Amino acid sequence: MKNIGLLLVSAVFLTALSACSDIEEGFADSTSTAPAYRFEPNSRAIFEPLQIESSRHPRVALRAAGRLFVMGVHTEDRVSRLGLSYSSNGGDSFTPPMFLTEPGVSVSSHGENNPSLVLGNARELYVLWEQETEGGEPDLMFRRSLDLGYRFDPPFKVTDKKVPSRNGFASLSIAPNGDLYAAWLDDRDGLDDPDPNTSVYLAKSTDQGVSFGRNIRVAQKVCDCCRPPVAFGDEGEVFVSWRQIFPGSIRDMVVATSRDGGETFAPPVRVSEDNWEIKGCPHSGPSLLQVEDRLYIAWFTGGGDAEPGIRLSWSDDGAASFAPPVYVSSGIVYANHPVLSQSFDGRILLVFEGRAVSQEEEWGPVTAYVTEISDDGVVGTPTAVPGNGVSISYPALAGDHQKGVFVAWTEPNGKGGSQIVMSRGRRGH
Repeated sequence: MKNIGLLLVSAVFLTALSACSDIEEGFADSTSTAPAYRFEPNSRAIFEPLQIESSRHPRVALRAAGRLFVMGVHTEDRVSRLGLSYSSNGGDSFTPPMFLTEPGVSVSSHGENNPSLVLGNARELYVLWEQETEGGEPDLMFRRSLDLGYRFDPPFKVTDKKVPSRNGFASLSIAPNGDLYAAWLDDRDGLDDPDPNTSVYLAKSTDQGVSFGRNIRVAQKVCDCCRPPVAFGDEGEVFVSWRQIFPGSIRDMVVATSRDGGETFAPPVRVSEDNWEIKGCPHSGPSLLQVEDRLYIAWFTGGGDAEPGIRLSWSDDGAASFAPPVYVSSGIVYANHPVLSQSFDGRILLVFEGRAVSQEEEWGPVTAYVTEISDDGVVGTPTAVPGNGVSISYPALAGDHQKGVFVAWTEPNGKGGSQIVMSRGRRGH
């Protein structure tokens, strides 16, 4: 694997805590010191100059040439529409959003049930979202552009069920050969079941998003609000992860592997025996990232006797087994919603949200944290991204080829609504 430098930075609020924190018993000691990420001093509400007051749930994507895309949900007159904007000047300014949903039709976007944006290998953009219907059950919708988002083909529904049922918490991923995979949670198999029965479903497009094939059930009786991601191995493997419900309402992460393009899957492998017993869904799914021959997974757990927080593990044998988990969020409380990403220059990045707590037990606001992972699984101490003094939610990020990162999140706009905010940073020397 590429020799990626290690990152360790100390957050403004965490200097005293992180310097003396111990790795929780039972977890790999895999933190180290390295140069810090340095962020611009003030994060910005990117749509404020456009006089757009309401925005939320950003998805961030970057092209090699530098164009930065931000997709978000914009609400006006009680209608939530999906909009795509871009910046050609490194995030200094953004275009007015191009709306991807029809007028009068609302996007269903809450928590991890938010839209997905994927860039292709050339000029393609692919979008997946949940759309409200008059019948109450949302439709899973897809739309594509083949010219960098200047024009989009008409949207269409991905699900093929004849009887409406709840579906949501969808993700969209692109394989190395250009095939698209949509994964989501679906209640179609539990309509006549007295016990909760949510399933993971998958659909594949082999024609650059002109159409999707039949819906394939991957697993049943899974945690019903934790988004299932998809990743791809070097030998054509398709990996799907979800939070499995084990006996006793234990809810731990698993990964299942397909070697026939997603048609069938081997029995899932438990990533870690966290043994988190919780009587309900925590609304916190895993994140997957394949880098060369290694599959990374990050997730939140509150299980066992260990401190709740973010864990990281990886597999070097095609998800047949996983390394002992690394405790990523030591010294940060209420850490949640991790997202893995690889930058254009090869850095393996992780962003999540959490709170700093001072030695005087003063709580800071929920903040975005960024860290970097080396080839051998060493994780830098997370950097707190400067915010505006209010709690944020669901951060996303993208990394360029000049040691830079773009981090976006949702925060209150001070007017009873929400706004998308961005901060830019670079890796130090």
